[in-house]
Amino acid sequence: MDDPAHLRTISRLTSEYLIGLAAEMIRETGQDPVDMLILNAIGAANVGHLRDRQDLTADYQSADTPLPIEMKRPITSLAISESLGLPRETTRRRVAGLVKAGLLMRQKGGLIAIPELQDPQRTVALAFANAQLFRRLIRQLRQHGVEI
Repeated sequence: MDDPAHLRTISRLTSEYLIGLAAEMIRETGQDPVDMLILNAIGAANVGHLRDRQDLTADYQSADTPLPIEMKRPITSLAISESLGLPRETTRRRVAGLVKAGLLMRQKGGLIAIPELQDPQRTVALAFANAQLFRRLIRQLRQHGVEI
């Protein structure tokens, strides 16, 4: 995978994947790209501690079975601001809008992403779109001789 001959191909194809996923999310949700980035960063941080815990997450592999809120770990607005390189005030203001829209909730210790509670069908549709785009990325990488 670190073959210098494939670095440009990997870069181009992964960029296409990311742009395709972002476009799908914007199209499906109507969210502002920065709000979408913040929401997804919070969602990823909420479940990051479970990444390698298949024993805990096996019952929640299906797109239509959301992870219980109790299993998510909150993250602070400041931590998200720092991780994304966004100004604190911008992050604070956007987080407030996402809370008001029902996509985030405040808990002791920080924020929890909950878009699947507001619109479960949209969450499932986006999971399927992501899976299709990801499969296409893998297929294209293999076609270009990139070892996966």
